[in-house]
Amino acid sequence: MKIMQNRTGQMSKTTIWFIVGFLVVVTAGVIIAGAYSSGAPSNTASSTFVSTTAAALTPADWTEGNPNAKVSLIEYGDFECPACGEYFPVVQQLVQNYSSTVLFVFRNFPLTTIHPFAQIGAQAAEAAGLEGGVAKYWAMNNLLYTDQQQWSLNSALTPQQVVSQYFDGYAQTIGLDVNKFNTDVSATSVLNKIQTDVNSGNAAQIQHTPTFFVNLQQIPNPTSLQDFENTLNAALASSTATSSTAQ
Repeated sequence: MKIMQNRTGQMSKTTIWFIVGFLVVVTAGVIIAGAYSSGAPSNTASSTFVSTTAAALTPADWTEGNPNAKVSLIEYGDFECPACGEYFPVVQQLVQNYSSTVLFVFRNFPLTTIHPFAQIGAQAAEAAGLEGGVAKYWAMNNLLYTDQQQWSLNSALTPQQVVSQYFDGYAQTIGLDVNKFNTDVSATSVLNKIQTDVNSGNAAQIQHTPTFFVNLQQIPNPTSLQDFENTLNAALASSTATSSTAQ
């Protein structure tokens, strides 16, 4: 590329700022690509995308929304995953907008090789549900994502210290018995539930978190709220048409 120079042989200020801006954009792209390759999803639909199938819903799944809905949205997530944290407010908006027509499901898929506190985060959410049922489960789920940057950044802590310094406070905030919560975090039923979720995720050939399934079929990660709504609206329209045809 030929660079314009002024009469003194120096690059013009306009040209310098153009080059700096270009380099910033390129560098940001490289950093983002690196982050995605380490476990977070790319927001760009890939020509190599293959839709896999998730395991059918069971009474053990944590759900919110309409239990009789014809459309379900399953998220396989990791509480320490930054991409999951970024999708969290989008999913919350979907729950608000589609709670009467869609059943929302969360399944654990902790990426323990790159997120040291992902497993204990999943255990905290499951322990809240074990003690307090569906309402406490979702309360803890939401707190873990809302405060993700608080509890997940100090890699010098042990998982047990994360519980004592952060999760015990969350348990108290949502009205749990903290002593029972500490016992339930390591309960066999909690560990088994997480492993069941992981096994089903592996069977569905999940490669990253979050991974979403609409009516048990994996979808490319939506790039915006509108993109997500378009996908759900299409599924709702299809379910209505199928229902009408069946009659």
